[in-house]
Amino acid sequence: MRPIQSGEIEIGQPLPYDAYDERGKLMLRAGHVLTTASSVERLVRVAYFNDGVAANARTGVVDDSPASGRPLASILSARHRLHALLSDARYRDFSGEIKRISELLQHACVANADLSLASIVLQREGAYATRHMVNTAIACELVGTALEVGATERSSIMAAALTMNIGMLELQQELLSVDGPLSNTQHAEVRQHCERGVTILKERGVTDTLWLQAVLDHHERSDGSGYPGGKRGEAIGLPARLLASADVYCARVVGRGYRPPLQANVALRWLYLNEGARLDEKIATSFIKTLGIYPPGTGVRLRNGSIAVVTHRGTDSLTPQVSSLTTHDGFRVTTPIRRRSDVGAHAISEVVDLDELDMSVSMEALWGTDAVI
Repeated sequence: MRPIQSGEIEIGQPLPYDAYDERGKLMLRAGHVLTTASSVERLVRVAYFNDGVAANARTGVVDDSPASGRPLASILSARHRLHALLSDARYRDFSGEIKRISELLQHACVANADLSLASIVLQREGAYATRHMVNTAIACELVGTALEVGATERSSIMAAALTMNIGMLELQQELLSVDGPLSNTQHAEVRQHCERGVTILKERGVTDTLWLQAVLDHHERSDGSGYPGGKRGEAIGLPARLLASADVYCARVVGRGYRPPLQANVALRWLYLNEGARLDEKIATSFIKTLGIYPPGTGVRLRNGSIAVVTHRGTDSLTPQVSSLTTHDGFRVTTPIRRRSDVGAHAISEVVDLDELDMSVSMEALWGTDAVI
């Protein structure tokens, strides 16, 4: 632990490490973007860095202990490790660390797939670029498993998801604040990021051809409208088609500065109806079957009037398990109440925006010890 030095952190830039107060209590996680001068000044005055994780990354030492085997902790550890890795071009075992990060996410998906899906929409802290790639990797793993893609191939697809935008990391952060059409320069950089990403990955020692090809082709579209090669149909491999669908879904449910997020059920419908011909109809269908019409993490209103969160997918996509955050007349409950949505009064009547309702969600209260971090 050491004090944060003036000049180490800047407005608009993600924190390089977790920040703690003098008692060791976590204040902000690595990747959090500071937006005001006062927040920077406060951290310099009272906060401390524990930069041991980044130091270990530079020397090749790996420590998985923060994850503690719990699914949400594994996901957040994966985000932090990926952010540190992509920020350090000197890391000597890039491919190996990406694989280890993939293993953390695979563990989370096996241990609690519903919580892993919910983290995509409920865990929005940290740098967007890193968070989006981890979210996409989770979606690829779960839908790839449903499609019976082999374990070795899924591992390479996850590695591709975790690095798909390595060719435009700085630009991606810049674009979050863009309100309106991209400039010609920005548009050109976006269209070049797939090829540039492959070049960077090769420079960092990646030799896995499936990984590299998926990164190169993840913006190709079946109707030939994609880039960089304008490929069509089966000329685009399954890994790239799966990655493309996951990329689009995760971008839509999280949103960006210039585009509000879509509700998960709307994003899935949009993926199928509007992107099916351009992406892959079979994969889009598998997304709906795997995630459900109401994916975990979705805010809903029940027929009795209470506001609830979908916690687990059910055998019937229309009747997932939900937990009420309020009573029927709108009063917030201390402990979420588990409901069966196949019971008339607790059936889902509509999807709601929890942010608009100012309803904070405790993942630990909803998923128990699996969500302890």
